[in-house]
Amino acid sequence: MDLSCWSSLTSPASVTELPLVRPMKTTLFASGAASGLILLTALAQWAVHSEVATPVPLSPPSIDGTYELTKRVMANGTVLRPPSIVALYAMADGRFSLNLFVKNADGTIASESSVGRYTFSADKYCEWIVYTIRNNLDKPGVMNEAPAVIDHCTPVSSKDGRFNFSPHGEGVEVSFRAEGFTAQIGGEFVDHWRKIR
Repeated sequence: MDLSCWSSLTSPASVTELPLVRPMKTTLFASGAASGLILLTALAQWAVHSEVATPVPLSPPSIDGTYELTKRVMANGTVLRPPSIVALYAMADGRFSLNLFVKNADGTIASESSVGRYTFSADKYCEWIVYTIRNNLDKPGVMNEAPAVIDHCTPVSSKDGRFNFSPHGEGVEVSFRAEGFTAQIGGEFVDHWRKIR
């Protein structure tokens, strides 16, 4: 048996020429261990710096918005639309402003302009008219007396995503929903309002 080839492999010059070989299992284990340590470090950092989720409180119900009168349906079925009837109603942060113009059958104009304050919750609506001027609306001529009321607050009921109430002194039943509201004045007519903002 000739061992002369072994002497050439053990000489210092041949050792530097040998490729470095690692067993595959050792390389995979080291790589997996390093990846695991990186993942554990990332999870620990996330756990230390994350905040406990707090539930978002439900916002109270609101009727705030700007509404445009789209039509008035009279008791006899007649439908009035702009320009025969035009109105805007703005409600925000406890303040309201109403402007209404109606062209009467005889060609005269009836109008109302009112400003006031209100509060609204899921069970109560309160309203205080600060100033109003009405022309040929409730009776002929101009008047600026707000409807007389003893109690400014009225109960609110809710059903099917609607808030229903009747402000004292006005003889109107309103029903608010997300897209707008309706206002019914006795057996005379129903106004349909669309929320525009």
